[in-house]
Amino acid sequence: MTDSKRIVASVFSGAGGFDWGFHRAGFETRLAVELKESPAATLAHNLDLKTLTAPISPTLHDLPAVIQGDVRTVDFSALTSMQPDVLIGGPPCQDFSISKGSKREGLNGGRGTLYLDFLRALMFLQPKMFVFENVPGFTSANSGQAYRTVLDDLQNLDTHRREAIDAAQPIKVPHEAVNGYEILFKDVVDAPMIGVSQTRRRLIIVGIRSDLASSFGGLTNSLRDQLRDVLTGSMWHFDRYPLTPIEIFEGQPLHRLRGKYRQVMRAYHDLGKEKPFPKADDWHREVYAHLAFDVIKDYYAALGLDYTKDHDRKSFRAAMAEHEQLLQQLGWLGKPVYDLKDNHNTRPKQSKDVQARMAQIPPEKNAEFVDGTEWCVTSKEISFIYRRPSPLKPAWTVMAYGGGGTYGYHYERDRQMLTLRERARIQTFSDDFEFQGTDVRAQIGEAVPPLLGERIACAVKQILDLVDQYPLPITDIPLQVHEMATVPEQL
Repeated sequence: MTDSKRIVASVFSGAGGFDWGFHRAGFETRLAVELKESPAATLAHNLDLKTLTAPISPTLHDLPAVIQGDVRTVDFSALTSMQPDVLIGGPPCQDFSISKGSKREGLNGGRGTLYLDFLRALMFLQPKMFVFENVPGFTSANSGQAYRTVLDDLQNLDTHRREAIDAAQPIKVPHEAVNGYEILFKDVVDAPMIGVSQTRRRLIIVGIRSDLASSFGGLTNSLRDQLRDVLTGSMWHFDRYPLTPIEIFEGQPLHRLRGKYRQVMRAYHDLGKEKPFPKADDWHREVYAHLAFDVIKDYYAALGLDYTKDHDRKSFRAAMAEHEQLLQQLGWLGKPVYDLKDNHNTRPKQSKDVQARMAQIPPEKNAEFVDGTEWCVTSKEISFIYRRPSPLKPAWTVMAYGGGGTYGYHYERDRQMLTLRERARIQTFSDDFEFQGTDVRAQIGEAVPPLLGERIACAVKQILDLVDQYPLPITDIPLQVHEMATVPEQL
């Protein structure tokens, strides 16, 4: 199957961040299901899918398509011969209510109702593999009982299918036996570790169909190790040297941004001078006075490292090569975001009050910095409003919703709110990804970072190739890393 595209089915698809990552890794989305109209339109536009409307009982002749509507009204029973390689999705799990020691109640026993539709899709489609994503807090919800239930459901899918039939539960399940899934990876992935310049963490569970896993025997542990290497970032240097906002906005690796960085930080030299206030004085003394205005040395300092003691020339050069290669991979190398002619790259208009306030807030500070001044926010309920990111550390999580002050701001002093395209770059959407409809901010913020999807997809693809090639020894085929670019010797 290595000569044709691997097939993806996705549920709870959103605007398609997860699907776009798989697309960039060579997969083809044949089926997607998304509730909201605008994200569904975005997904259909970028992946060239027709749009169908739920309720529906789709057949193979209807595909490839995105189904817009409630997944609970999608009948997957006519798609049992679809045979996707992987099912991906992040079902909302807020409505889990499982308690310890509760009597087993089958598939309706306290499980999130939408999560059941992920299980239902698994039962009918029986993909070779699945990728389940969710918020990291899900592992501790209900004292961890909900998480353990999910793992049990995924591994013992046929047991729960039979329970649903025996209890005459309303959820529609196959009448024939189905395979469960062996879990290959279950952990929280820290996005900066794999190259995303954003402090976003996601729970990722990856499983392979049990009949396929059984053919590997003890070699399944090798697959687990290789997946962990990819999803913990141990194959790269991003854990020590993360990609930064200034790199993704300027389209250049750090060693080419010495002048730009100096310009950005010099703009704060007179902060609080015209109208002094205590926190500005403290910031000048504790932060600004210690800047080297050298992008490499200050990068080390921003990461809590001492350049004179911690600089490892070889590993730093390798890291910068990875940064450059990733910028190239995402299509950003040599393409500053502000040069893009894009209807989602227009700078939002800001009131004079917001402009004045943001001019007094330096990188890594927020509205609390101007408490007690004429620029203070009198009715704030959360401390992270009006936050400026550091140009040299991963940005804060891109928020999908929220009122004034939660939109995400720029590190440059004369800038306020980020453009939608800048938010999309932080989320690792390539610039050729075009958003449709309304609520684009929410579409971006709710998405799985496409780079996370692409990293997972590349690892999944190699495992699927091994499934096809078995019994070729798995240990002879490690998961591959992109070749690194070269950087100047002086680094």
